[in-house]
Amino acid sequence: MHTAVKTLLNCTILTMDANDTWYPRGYLIVEGNRIAKLGEGSCPSPRGDIYDLEGKLVMPGLVNTHTHTPSPLFRGMADDLKLMDWLQTLIWPAEKHLTAEAVYWGTSLACLEFLENGITTFADQYFFADAVAEAVKSSGLRGVLAATVFSHPSPETDRTLEAAADFVSSYRGREEETRIYPCFGPHAPYSCDASTLREVAKLAEHYGVLVHIHISETKEENEKIRAATGLSPTRFLESTGLLDRQVLAAHCIHLDDQDLGIFREKGVGVSYNPVSNLKLVSGVMPLKRLWEHQVPVGLGTDGAQSNNSLDLLRDLKTGVLLQKQHEEDPTFCTAREAVRMLTIEGARALGMADQIGSLEPGKLADLTVLDLTGSNLQPVHQGLLSNLYSHVTYSAMGANVAHVMVDGEFLLYNRIPLRVNRNEVLQKSAHMATKLMQKAGLL
Repeated sequence: MHTAVKTLLNCTILTMDANDTWYPRGYLIVEGNRIAKLGEGSCPSPRGDIYDLEGKLVMPGLVNTHTHTPSPLFRGMADDLKLMDWLQTLIWPAEKHLTAEAVYWGTSLACLEFLENGITTFADQYFFADAVAEAVKSSGLRGVLAATVFSHPSPETDRTLEAAADFVSSYRGREEETRIYPCFGPHAPYSCDASTLREVAKLAEHYGVLVHIHISETKEENEKIRAATGLSPTRFLESTGLLDRQVLAAHCIHLDDQDLGIFREKGVGVSYNPVSNLKLVSGVMPLKRLWEHQVPVGLGTDGAQSNNSLDLLRDLKTGVLLQKQHEEDPTFCTAREAVRMLTIEGARALGMADQIGSLEPGKLADLTVLDLTGSNLQPVHQGLLSNLYSHVTYSAMGANVAHVMVDGEFLLYNRIPLRVNRNEVLQKSAHMATKLMQKAGLL
């Protein structure tokens, strides 16, 4: 599984490149951690380890643009509440009891779930970022990781900005070695004051890294920021200089036209989190208006405490159907556009489209392989590209994932994790979750 060259044969390939190139029966060669060659028909010179993927669909690794990886520790703990009630009465009080060890095992469980659902890259924001990073490195996944910044203490430290800067400093420049891409994670405009946001902007510029933040998730958030500053959250962030950096904005539900214009001008990337938004009744993200303003939009699961699963394929169907109903237009958000959100547009929102998100020579070898023999993916009409887009968008789920490759390394093969000790992760994370609930008085 770890030789330098791998040849994948007899597979259907969706490249998700700019030309929608696809191969009904093709081959793909990986050299080291990059794609060397791919094409239609028989491979003229198969090399290295040979994998016959008859009946399989090879596509770019799925990109999860927003999550909180330790969150499976809180799965099923806080349901059926409004966002601020959910945060203030259950999530934040429970998070006060977190430790680095608990975060490590919660993250390990999330990474196992990501693997089993075909997710190869994800953008995360949480505290105890060093523990998150250690778990991600153990899993082999590609993580865009932010230490969450507040203008008040976190469960980890009273100095969240300094902790975030230390984290970025320790991983910046080691991305190829670690598969960890450090960034800054100011939580939201309602939890970070202008001074904190200005400091984050300066540090992000200094290190040349992404800023990952929640924006306009609820009407209440917008009203709170307007009452305090006279500005929308977007315009408040703009006033601090934060949007002059490369920004990934999660949720972005309650945006007006001026906000959208700023997003376009500043090159903000957006993460669409339909299931979390539906569960918390936060609203419906204006996807059509974002696209009209040429804003790159990827898909996110958000955390397991508000989703409750981390299955990006399943969330895709929900998100697409929600948008069609919201626009009262069944032609809006086609299956092709949906799969692009899952892959190349997610990579674009992260500023990583030159490295991942499509299968092209020279790009990193991050692949998700679906088993097309699953009953929910049959029949497959050979030679019909729209049929594949439709199957991925409306029928596929994490259970259809057969193999996952990151950086040229199979991390999941025949649904067996090759780096992660599944039983240990399940046992240790369950133990940590029980301890947290007991300390929070919920058990």
